[in-house]
Amino acid sequence: MITRIEIDGFKTFNNFKMEFTPFTIVAGTNASGKSNLFDALKLLSNLAETDLKTAFNNTNLRGKALEQFSQYANGEFASKIKFAVEVLLDSTITDNWGEKSILKYTRVRYEIEITRKRNTKGFDDLHVIHEVLKPIKHQEDRWVKTHISKHLLEKWRPKVIGRRGTPYIATEQINKKTVIRIPLDGKPGRGKLSIANNISQTLLSSINSVEFPHVFAAKQEMINWRFLQLNPEELSKPSPRIASDVITPSGGNLAAALYRLKIEDDTYLNDISRELNNLLPNFVKVDVTEDVAENRFVIKLNSEDGREFSSRVLSEGTLRLLILCILKYDPKYKGTLCFEEPENGIHPYRINMMLELLKGLSTDLFEKEDTDFPLRQMIVNTHSSVFVGELFIKERFPLNISVWFSKLVTSISIKSSNKFKFKSTKILPVRKGNNQIQFDFITPSELEITDLEVKKYLETKDFEN
Repeated sequence: MITRIEIDGFKTFNNFKMEFTPFTIVAGTNASGKSNLFDALKLLSNLAETDLKTAFNNTNLRGKALEQFSQYANGEFASKIKFAVEVLLDSTITDNWGEKSILKYTRVRYEIEITRKRNTKGFDDLHVIHEVLKPIKHQEDRWVKTHISKHLLEKWRPKVIGRRGTPYIATEQINKKTVIRIPLDGKPGRGKLSIANNISQTLLSSINSVEFPHVFAAKQEMINWRFLQLNPEELSKPSPRIASDVITPSGGNLAAALYRLKIEDDTYLNDISRELNNLLPNFVKVDVTEDVAENRFVIKLNSEDGREFSSRVLSEGTLRLLILCILKYDPKYKGTLCFEEPENGIHPYRINMMLELLKGLSTDLFEKEDTDFPLRQMIVNTHSSVFVGELFIKERFPLNISVWFSKLVTSISIKSSNKFKFKSTKILPVRKGNNQIQFDFITPSELEITDLEVKKYLETKDFEN
């Protein structure tokens, strides 16, 4: 679960900071930088799995590799990108060989700095020049004091016996050279060591087992950040028998995932049917059948009057609600789920139902009932004032929900004694009722201005949902 992010030099972000809750909504007009936040998370997720050039050129990012760096008014691009992300991890981690490890710290901070330099052949090379993974000390961890109830604090952040003196990944100076090192986690020995400026892949991405449990857990956390960009055509397709049983970001393999749940425990279908019926009373049963002749799985919905509909004839709105119902009960879904403009294809009358369903896809760190499930987080970005307005009907936001407002402001960046002007993204918290959390990077005047902007934003009407 992501709890904080800091970004500098990436797209429209300049010395940017933001905090997250289990269910986080980022609202704002188009072209205010909401999608750039998701791009930053995608790049971090890529960096946890592959080399730098592959990560920067991944098709899941918008724009070419150079365009991931901030561009200034004079046309120049930044030469460095810095990220820092703080996360809450599950306390138990298992690798691909079935080996398990219990984490000493479930609260860690990961920092990465990447530089872009022209080589002698005229190509731009990317190198890691700073990488750190370190535990967040309990006495300095303000986030958990606000967002985890006292009676569940030890469950999500266990007590620590003894002290940890060194980071899990460290950047150090050795013999006048900058090196990045992974000490053996809690054990004597040198671990892994690489010289910065030669590194074209994060050390985090090189760890594939619980030999280094905290590094491996942080890597798996970032890889598990998923980004839903639902395609109605993919949602409606039956799944071949040889398809993966994990739902893709576009909504593919939906029937295969539902068939897996049916085989594992048929009570899942009852739960999913009940959930969908609460949202769409016309449908009373969700099922998936095996089409033997075509070697595929087909989703079927039964209506209250006895008719049966396959996924191929269902509306986009129905399919979008169905996939969220399936994800809610799928034990394979864990980690952070990012969902862009969830209101698309949904009638305004059902926006509140969609909102309640999205809330159910995140872990409530104040409820005992959630302690047996893996950590789940939902991050949504939206330009719909109707969607955000549904939250303002209530007196205040629960502490496991936060709403942030995105806008562009004019910034001055100083690089090598030169000043560059450019438009940068600010994402500021929206206050409601007693939800008055203090942040170390936001001034009272910024909050007051945001209150006025949000009021104006909520008074606008959506042209289309």
